[in-house]
Amino acid sequence: MDARINLDLNDVALFVRVVQTRSFAAAARERGVPGSTVSRRIARLESVLGIRLLERTTRNLRLTDAGRAYFAHAERAVDDVWQGTDFVRELRKEPRGRVRVLAPLVLGAAVSKVIHVYLAKYPGVSIDLELDDRRLDLLAEGFDIAMVTGKVDSADFVARELWRSTRKLLYASPRYLEARGKPRRTKDLARHDCIATRARDGFATWTLGRGRRKRRITFAPRLYVSEFSAAHRAALAGVGIAMIPEILCAEDVRTKRLTRVLPGYEGETGGVYLLYRAHRSMTAAVRTCIDHLLTELPATDPSRGA
Repeated sequence: MDARINLDLNDVALFVRVVQTRSFAAAARERGVPGSTVSRRIARLESVLGIRLLERTTRNLRLTDAGRAYFAHAERAVDDVWQGTDFVRELRKEPRGRVRVLAPLVLGAAVSKVIHVYLAKYPGVSIDLELDDRRLDLLAEGFDIAMVTGKVDSADFVARELWRSTRKLLYASPRYLEARGKPRRTKDLARHDCIATRARDGFATWTLGRGRRKRRITFAPRLYVSEFSAAHRAALAGVGIAMIPEILCAEDVRTKRLTRVLPGYEGETGGVYLLYRAHRSMTAAVRTCIDHLLTELPATDPSRGA
């Protein structure tokens, strides 16, 4: 049987300490156990290894040749373990290490600006910021923090609202509207190419509100996409009219890359959420990054300008 299967690393650490103190009794006092326990555990280690490590007399403790060679490796290994332990403990106290953050492309500018401030504040932390519009498996991909439009119900994550009541509005590119004309009433949408983020059996529905009045518009989308960032890109490309959260399009409206369609109407409101895994072993780097994003990001609401 492979000795590594039965090897107890606590026995190895105890062997190292016995040699360093040159005494079974001293090692026993440090551990707060009887001397007989130390003797038994060293004997167990020798049995697993199948070789004698120590020669012990009433007055002397001597390493065998095998014991001397084993001690040289074991001492380095135990020292590495303690250094690693100290490093990990420091991660809980002092923000150090790497944090992986996921955000949609359209929030890249706002998130990057806030993260630059965080990095200046915590020089011991490195950030991996990935801008991706896909709904990734956050656990499988190893992200510590993610920002998403629309709340995600998952027992694996805590969801904290960053921007509340983000309206969904209708947008199209000026190029598309010049070619196809501007809708004046909701029924005009029937003759336009529309981009949907939800569809079933080839049809999609938008709920448009004007004051307290609500209208449901059912249509066959020219393009169906699975999330708002893809709809945003399609609208910019002139594919058609899309209903997109205002927060994703504010800059494009300011720079005239998108135009609001049917400005008297708006869709349902939603929010932008910050997701993170809640666990007791969270590093100080992840904890402080979460706190920083929750504090600073709402102040950079893209729908109100930078």
